[in-house]
Amino acid sequence: MTHIKGNSALAKELMVSRATIQRWRNSGILKPATIIDYGSTIVYDLNKVYNCLQYTKAKAGRPAR
Repeated sequence: MTHIKGNSALAKELMVSRATIQRWRNSGILKPATIIDYGSTIVYDLNKVYNCLQYTKAKAGRPAR
């Protein structure tokens, strides 16, 4: 079990921007992977983050051609 502390560290690990991490947090995608969310301290379980990102539903939109 690997823990990642903070949005910046998670963004660096996943090679995405901090804004993307915040967007995922706001939409609730990372809720199951959040271990501690107290004040300005956020700790994620990296394995659960990967699971959350792998099994999320796609937004409804135009079908692929």
